[in-house]
Amino acid sequence: MKWAIDDPARFLHERAELDRFEAESDWLSTAWRVSENGSIAVDLDMTIHGRVFAGRMIYPETFPDSPPYICPRDASERWSGHQYGAGGPLCLQWRSDNWHPAVTGADMVRSARELLSTEQHPELPNTVPSAHRLTPGQGMRGAGRRFVATAELLATWTALPLLSRTGLQSSIVYNSDAIVMFVAKVADAQDVLQDVIDLPKGIATSLPLFSLSGDGWIFRSDAFDQRQSIESAEMLVRVLTEAGFATDDVLVQESGKYKAKTIVLLGTALSSLRVFLIDSGEQPELLEHRIVFPSLSDFRLSEEAQQLASVRVGIVGLGSVGSKAAISLARAGVRKFLLVDDDYLSPGNIVRHELSWAYVGTHKVRAMRDALSLIAPAVQVDARTTRLAGQESAVSAAAALKDLASCDLLIDATANPEVFLLLAALARKNGKPLCWAEVFAGGYGGMIARARPKHDPNPLAVRDAYHAYLATLPDAPFKNAAGYDGTEEQPLIAYDSDVGFVAAALTRLVIDTGLSREPSEYPYSVYLLGMRREWIFEAPFDTCPIDVQGEGWESDGDAVSDKDRIAVVEALLRMCEELRADTDPPI
Repeated sequence: MKWAIDDPARFLHERAELDRFEAESDWLSTAWRVSENGSIAVDLDMTIHGRVFAGRMIYPETFPDSPPYICPRDASERWSGHQYGAGGPLCLQWRSDNWHPAVTGADMVRSARELLSTEQHPELPNTVPSAHRLTPGQGMRGAGRRFVATAELLATWTALPLLSRTGLQSSIVYNSDAIVMFVAKVADAQDVLQDVIDLPKGIATSLPLFSLSGDGWIFRSDAFDQRQSIESAEMLVRVLTEAGFATDDVLVQESGKYKAKTIVLLGTALSSLRVFLIDSGEQPELLEHRIVFPSLSDFRLSEEAQQLASVRVGIVGLGSVGSKAAISLARAGVRKFLLVDDDYLSPGNIVRHELSWAYVGTHKVRAMRDALSLIAPAVQVDARTTRLAGQESAVSAAAALKDLASCDLLIDATANPEVFLLLAALARKNGKPLCWAEVFAGGYGGMIARARPKHDPNPLAVRDAYHAYLATLPDAPFKNAAGYDGTEEQPLIAYDSDVGFVAAALTRLVIDTGLSREPSEYPYSVYLLGMRREWIFEAPFDTCPIDVQGEGWESDGDAVSDKDRIAVVEALLRMCEELRADTDPPI
């Protein structure tokens, strides 16, 4: 009732308008009251076609900024097809999507009478067309069991011939508000199960999700174009039999219980698709699933972004910046990753890390591998718990560096100068582009940088030019925030949003580099990014590009004479001959 106290003129206007409307009508009687929860309400007795509709109009506390609503006083009554369930409010001419404060409660009652007079006419009932449409999410509310149909899965199923039965493997994921089924594999012409290529691998495994696998069949027949009532497993078997299919392995008992089976029916059109689960138990319970069809959002990646699928990205450092960049790159189209980090996820990391408490205590690279397996299909992740520039086995360190050298693009997300030296040397020796980033402690800004063969100075030259530029500026209020050390980070060095800002900028730079865009969207090798007015930044989101100059990727030491090359080859041949002599058995 607070709205009436705050706006007494509006309350008096509402009463006057409804009193006047009642006086002019011979079908309406009203009684104002205060409901049990303190809301102002009006009991309505509306006599329409000889029937009394006992309703109630309730004014919400947000009135007049949102509409009052009318519902039956008896919570079990359903008056109209334009009603949100039994006892729910009527969907009238004025709703949340077109409400205007000038509309009164009397207007709402008038709209209710028009709706009920049309729909409840004893001789000429008519359907009132809907003035608006529910979103898919609204329509899915209350559906406790759902089936997600991917685009590739539907393409495979619609290519099946009529009167066919094909094997499948399903995966069921238990979420908080719904049990969601996917199909992970479909049998081919040789009855061999093949992966559904647009379903992420993580969906079909027991980890990282709690996913239960099952088997079943899809039956395709034009008999399924006519939607029949199927309320039990026995009725499902009868429908399949009448369509001409053998059903001896649909209801299967084992050790006194029926085996769980996924049964899919498909006619000639996708609209006929129905998905059932025969649940395991002493009696075969049949559970039908609501279909979640693919939407346009499932096809958002451009042809350019699809080129990223062939680019193998090596990321060293899976802390706050590296974890966010990895997830974003997978969403952008990258499908091949090498992740290198020796650290595990601790509770203190959660304030800025892309992962959650579900992975605390797990090594970051392995947890990220699981997370990436749920982001996109066909993701391939190699994970190494190696600490570069740290105390490691020489064999382990060499193997990690060799693996990094095979990547198409390298990312240093460690903010560790020793790691940078290793990666810079590796990038220069193998001709691989290197991108890196830092977040300035305090979260006031950060930097992103890259070095590309044939386009930029080599990585060390870019770094040296960057530091030379910093030397010309006033001292920064904070140093960069270290993120690679296994020791506990200082608290509140930056908000998660600050780290995300820098990680997003780094991701964009990596995408541009991976696609080898010409011309590049980033003409400079280094960018300083401001998030607030501080140091050299004049405003939030201020960007300062740095035009760096320096040595290229080939040094004087790279020039080798033919004489030296021949000498090296001869020495290697002698070594191979000696090895063969030592290993060949005597004759």
